[in-house]
Amino acid sequence: MDNQQQVLKRAFVAHNAGRHEEAEVFCRTLVQAGLDDAQLFFLLGMVLHKTGRGAQAVQWLERAAQLQPGDARIFSGLGCVWQQLGDPAKAAGHFARAAGLEPQQANHFYSLGNVTYQLGELEQAAAAFQRAVELNPRDAESWNNLGKCLKELNRVDESIVAYDRALALQPGYLLARQGRSISLLTAGRLAEGFRDYELRWLTLQPRQFTVPRWAGQPIPGRTLFLHAEQGFGDGIQSARYARLARERCGRVILECRPELKTLFNYSGVADEVIAFGEEIPLCDFYTSVISLPGMLGITLENIPSRTPYLQTPPARELPPQAGNLRVGLAWAGSPAHNDDAARSLPLAMLAPVLAVSGVAFYSLQMPVPKRDEPEMEKFPNLVDLGGFIDYLTTASAVASMDMVISVDTSVAHLAGALGKPVWTLIQFAPDWRWFQQFGERTPWYSTMRLFRQPRRGDWLAVIDRVAAELSRQKRGKQL
Repeated sequence: MDNQQQVLKRAFVAHNAGRHEEAEVFCRTLVQAGLDDAQLFFLLGMVLHKTGRGAQAVQWLERAAQLQPGDARIFSGLGCVWQQLGDPAKAAGHFARAAGLEPQQANHFYSLGNVTYQLGELEQAAAAFQRAVELNPRDAESWNNLGKCLKELNRVDESIVAYDRALALQPGYLLARQGRSISLLTAGRLAEGFRDYELRWLTLQPRQFTVPRWAGQPIPGRTLFLHAEQGFGDGIQSARYARLARERCGRVILECRPELKTLFNYSGVADEVIAFGEEIPLCDFYTSVISLPGMLGITLENIPSRTPYLQTPPARELPPQAGNLRVGLAWAGSPAHNDDAARSLPLAMLAPVLAVSGVAFYSLQMPVPKRDEPEMEKFPNLVDLGGFIDYLTTASAVASMDMVISVDTSVAHLAGALGKPVWTLIQFAPDWRWFQQFGERTPWYSTMRLFRQPRRGDWLAVIDRVAAELSRQKRGKQL
């Protein structure tokens, strides 16, 4: 027996040194010799886990847990294996068991926070990371993860404090700086937020140009190229900055997504507009259009809020239908957006809005999501306009509406930029652009009204309120 324990110790030493094959040979020898030992089974399970054989690892770790149900390390191991196998729910159960057995070990709470965050259980994740930093206040990664959870719980000021703690411990922690930038912007601390937001170029592949990058200084008589970045809504919102940049240079060339080119040309937002992928004209300086607000010193007090700043094309002729109030609807953004599940909703959920009598509804979706195509047939008062070639044709459809109701997507930005009354449905933890302190209004668009979720994921309350407000509108209330 003493000899077997010596072999087991050698197996642990080999495992800890990263010599997993050697450790496995020792473990298999002991198993064949008939040693029935929880630590042997635990070690073999962890060796199998480290070498990518998770299903086999689970079997040995479960045998270890049966023999030694009070060993937190075994349950932590099971949590790691199930996490590797892609089952965060099972992993969370085991990490919680480990934390219960060793409530003073920060690493159990850190692991529990990671998997509950993955499951979308943000309150539980925040509580786990909070406990982790209480037990180990010098762990920058736990502070960073706590900051991320708090931001997504719309506890923005607390998230900034957590990010600050992470950065005090590790000043070069890029993820914490990037996360803090979004929280700062959401809190309306634009100068600080835009400064840190520029750090995105340390993780993105920057565009390559032969001319210098512009830093916001006056360049009279020179040509500035503003390159496209991010999505359609970002492009529409940022187009307002081109005129401000023009005040510091001789000429502005604005690059945009191809679908926006005709609208931006029609609106004259820059001296020249080109689509991404086209040959870049001669220029003297360049920068990203998304970097402009930081370079131009934009704050809450001087946001360029004049609307409309895009020109409205002739209104599109709409198919006739009953109802004397014409409302355009957009209920889903691009599924490629990293937070689309939180900002978009299924068409069926809009049934209370579509039930408001005396309203002619028109779909501004581009295109209608496949999941919602069967639902369209259930709402005969919702006409799919179709035929959206680009955003100039979309703008023509928006011009035909009395108002637009949209989730947080490019259609909302388009309606706002055109000066059309628009009600925007906003998730509980909003995109930074909608801030926290302005309630229903936004300094970006004077004709926009925000309908915010009162609780995380609570679209039903938002939709009921929109339906009630739309009914009041039908009775002569203001938009």
